[in-house]
Amino acid sequence: MNVLDFAGEVVFLSASGVLSPGPLFLANLICGTKQGYRAGLKTATGHAIIEFPLVIILTISFFQLANTSTDTYNLNLLGVFGGISIIIFSIIQITNTTRRKAQKNLSNSGDHRFSSIADKPLLLGMVFTALNPFFIAWWLTIGLKLVSDSIPLFGVTTGGFLLFSFHIWMDYVWLILTAYLIFKGVAIINTKYYYLLLMGLNIILSFYGIYMVVSSISLI
Repeated sequence: MNVLDFAGEVVFLSASGVLSPGPLFLANLICGTKQGYRAGLKTATGHAIIEFPLVIILTISFFQLANTSTDTYNLNLLGVFGGISIIIFSIIQITNTTRRKAQKNLSNSGDHRFSSIADKPLLLGMVFTALNPFFIAWWLTIGLKLVSDSIPLFGVTTGGFLLFSFHIWMDYVWLILTAYLIFKGVAIINTKYYYLLLMGLNIILSFYGIYMVVSSISLI
């Protein structure tokens, strides 16, 4: 796997987390109704402030685990559990997506909850990232797989930097774009195409988890 292959893997797997609606996405839309694309920029920056240290911690932790484990059995076993976690994660996402109903006039329905802090997208980006269980679950399952791929290829420092770089730009693009569109009055999450996209990504993700489990078991 070279840099381009790794970048493609990061982009594909990151899409499952970046595009999923959640408190951060909702807050971004609400702030976007007032500040437009600037809200998305600030929200993404707040998100990055929390995400960058987490990537560093995971990278260093995985490197220490790999160094202390002389038996590849442990790492392959980790791959099995990681694959199972990805499968469960994707199934939960598919279930939530099928149950989620289209929300109309999203900015109006949610404005009363965030009206007092809707002018602070940077703060919201940090808070809703740090307190979002989905965010932590993603990095401990899918994100950990990316970390495990980055270190053998590029080392701890370069691998962590490349992983974060290939991932974070998607958050910026998505949050800025959706904040701008909601500012212009364009519906975001109440279209069937958006949910079909999420369903497709998570179905593919579940097969990826299965492949990861099978590959790891074959090496044990």
